[in-house]
Amino acid sequence: MRTFFNPWICLFLLFNLSVLSQAQVVATIDGTEIKSDEFLYAFNKNRPKDSPVVIDSLEVYLEQYINFKLKVRAAKKLGLDTGKQFQEELAGYISQIKKPYLENPQSEEALLKEAYKRMQTDLNASHILIKVSPTAAPLDTLEAYQFLDSLRPTIGSRVEFEEMAKMYSEDGSAQLGGNLGWFTAFQMVSPFEEEAYKTPVGKVSNVVRSSFGYHIIYVNDKRANKGKIRTSHIFFAMQRGNEAALQRAQMVYDSLQKGADWELMARKYSDDQGTKIDGGKLPWAGVKQLPDEFLEIAYAIDKIGDYTEPKQTPYGWHIIKLNDEQPLEPYEIKKAEITETLKRMGRNTLDEKKLISKLKSENHFNQNLDSLNNTLNEISLTTKAEIYGTRLERVVLFTHGNKNALVKDFVETLPAIKVKYAKDVLANYYQKFEGDFIIAYEDSLAPTKYPEYGFLRQEYEEGLLLFEIMQRKVWDRAAQDSTGLKEYYNAHVADYQIGERLNCLIVSSGNMELLREVRQIQMPKDSLSFAEDIISRKVGNQNSAELKFAKRNLLASEFSSFESVKSEIGSWIDPNNSDDLYLNLEYLEAGVQPLEEIKGIVMSDYQEELDRLWIDELRKSAKIKINKKELKAITKN
Repeated sequence: MRTFFNPWICLFLLFNLSVLSQAQVVATIDGTEIKSDEFLYAFNKNRPKDSPVVIDSLEVYLEQYINFKLKVRAAKKLGLDTGKQFQEELAGYISQIKKPYLENPQSEEALLKEAYKRMQTDLNASHILIKVSPTAAPLDTLEAYQFLDSLRPTIGSRVEFEEMAKMYSEDGSAQLGGNLGWFTAFQMVSPFEEEAYKTPVGKVSNVVRSSFGYHIIYVNDKRANKGKIRTSHIFFAMQRGNEAALQRAQMVYDSLQKGADWELMARKYSDDQGTKIDGGKLPWAGVKQLPDEFLEIAYAIDKIGDYTEPKQTPYGWHIIKLNDEQPLEPYEIKKAEITETLKRMGRNTLDEKKLISKLKSENHFNQNLDSLNNTLNEISLTTKAEIYGTRLERVVLFTHGNKNALVKDFVETLPAIKVKYAKDVLANYYQKFEGDFIIAYEDSLAPTKYPEYGFLRQEYEEGLLLFEIMQRKVWDRAAQDSTGLKEYYNAHVADYQIGERLNCLIVSSGNMELLREVRQIQMPKDSLSFAEDIISRKVGNQNSAELKFAKRNLLASEFSSFESVKSEIGSWIDPNNSDDLYLNLEYLEAGVQPLEEIKGIVMSDYQEELDRLWIDELRKSAKIKINKKELKAITKN
């Protein structure tokens, strides 16, 4: 299970149904059509909602979409869509999609208020999952349930629960003792959420079934919803080693304490390439939107504008600044958002009895109750095994839409093959069979009856196939083919040039007087490798404790007059905008960056090259036709 809740659902955008009814072919791949409705569904999800549709953007995106379809086709040719693991994973994802026929347009106030009540509380919980496919046989389902139900009474503490999770859970969280961290309403699948909120802290829940299988839940803690916060951070990755990262973080923190500008320090020192340009600013976030370890630190900051000392998370070291806070809004303000969320997640649905009644009416359910009663009497007098091969297995229990439900279909859902079931037990099994049959029939119609739902199902399937084929053809190959990586690097070595640099020892301290003393130290050129020891010895043990040292390569662009300082080996030099001391240890000529230093960058480039070559190969082996007339027509609609 790749994830416990699915963020793709949140990206689902509907578009004009009038376009759906007039779908035309925009392209073909070896005769297989790509129609305008499918193409526009994908196109509209990847552009700003109100931006105009122009022919150039349509043509560019269609080329990308054809590449995507070629890859999916390659995956199917390898049979990746037929594997058991793939089918189970796909079924798990599809089971989370809101079924369009389930929606109950009447939002009940009680449902909305219950959702808001849950939103007021954050939960920290662990779980044990026994996977059960949505299409699993009844006996498999029963075994999973009974196992977890028997496990519940044996667990008396969090430690015991975590031990059981490591032993038995089939979720990716097993090695963490089943811990899922903090979450709040709408961040877990509905049955799981409902049971978690009902369970007291320090207790084990009842067995609960979700689309992933059966769970038991241990609630570790509950707290009032902490709302959302807006933060910035300066991040220090541990690629250079934990101690070096901490030293850099402490150096920056000391500079901030001395009045250095936050945004300038973030742009200069943060290793978070996605935020450093904007002063390390992160978006508004609450639980599950940033890592728990990060949020725990951020939530503990007292005042807006304050920042932390260097704090460590599993990802590295951070200095975190609190920019703003947003508590959970009152019910009257959140009501509309809750209503929309319930609809989007399929929780604002008809209850089962009303749903079955509605579907029976829509699909012309037909049944003779006297005949059903007689059939159940007959079945109750014999075993499942004895029914096979007789006239009984072909008896029609009911007709729904264009399908007949036969006795054979029903008895196949019974758990045991040699048991003679009492009629009342059999009747209960029958009621479940009837409901499941009716819903399965509607599921089979849904992709064509509700086109946008069909496209979303297709998106899940093709998205999973794309991941699998890219893993095989590109990502794994680039990671495992060390010879190919070296050959690619050697062939593109001109792309990995770097300019002139200076290798510098950076000395920082909150004691400015001490820094002035350090700057007066003369460093012999033949002793530069011992510079830290020499400086520490000359300022004395007590003062040296206030100094922090780090080594770094500085590009020529970081100096206002690089030519005048590059030859001053062993001298103190001044880069742009810094209060720290820089000792010039070594001049590094412009040249090629070694593969070992930039392996991640080269591997990413190599993956792009493999992908490009693979696409060229796929396109050469396919006959592709593009309907430019239809593309132009789309821009006029």
